[in-house]
Amino acid sequence: MAATTSRPAAAPTRRKPGGALGGMFSRALPFLLAAIAIYLVWVAVIQIFRPDESLLPPPALVAQEFWRLVQTGDLFLQIGASLGRVLSAWTLAGLVAVPLGLAMGRMPLVERLLDPLVELLRPISPLAWIPLAILWFGIGEAGKVFVVFIGTFFPTLIATIAGVKRIDPVLVHAGQVLGCTNRMSLFRKVVLPATLPNIITGLRISFGTGWAAIIAAELVAARSGLGYLISNGMEILRADRVLVGMIVIGVLGAAFDALFRWAQRRLSWGAS
Repeated sequence: MAATTSRPAAAPTRRKPGGALGGMFSRALPFLLAAIAIYLVWVAVIQIFRPDESLLPPPALVAQEFWRLVQTGDLFLQIGASLGRVLSAWTLAGLVAVPLGLAMGRMPLVERLLDPLVELLRPISPLAWIPLAILWFGIGEAGKVFVVFIGTFFPTLIATIAGVKRIDPVLVHAGQVLGCTNRMSLFRKVVLPATLPNIITGLRISFGTGWAAIIAAELVAARSGLGYLISNGMEILRADRVLVGMIVIGVLGAAFDALFRWAQRRLSWGAS
């Protein structure tokens, strides 16, 4: 009788200590390297060309101005003003664009009626709407929210429509076979979950567009916000203040983009 050889049981896979921390570091490393590269170029330009500090101040002066704005709390007020405008307009645009995109993606009649209007308005830059926003709403909050709404609406709408159209018909048929007997249950159990990654992508892209649009709107007509901070620095010939505003805009934009990427990864893991 042949002896049976038993295979040793496979050892359970263990996560390496600090695996999550290592993943965060690997994702943050490119941004760190980019910041170091910008700093080195900045210092090199100052050392070679010796520009006036009112045109290009050294990093130390920009850091001092940043710290002064932090201590006085003015920087947080400007960040809060810009974020409040962007988040309110972006949320409103999502509440309108997502249901409309789902309807246009699922209902050919709705798409035929609205698609020409969308294609006529979509190529117009949000910045082109700023003069009309000032004429219609003045220089108050409504005009800035309107400009950001225009900038965030169309990316979310187009991404939602594309997500609906990319749903595999086999998946829809399987949902109908497995009990989705009406449109509402089919939409809730099949269409919406399958479209959600595209919706998040559209929201991510639209937030970046809105973040750029609000800065432009605040540069033209505002008394608060990061765009106003940059404009004010230009008016009083304070390049250090202008650079503080630019750096904060870039860092916050990258942080929000990383947040959306994290949400997309969590969504894909939850669906798998």
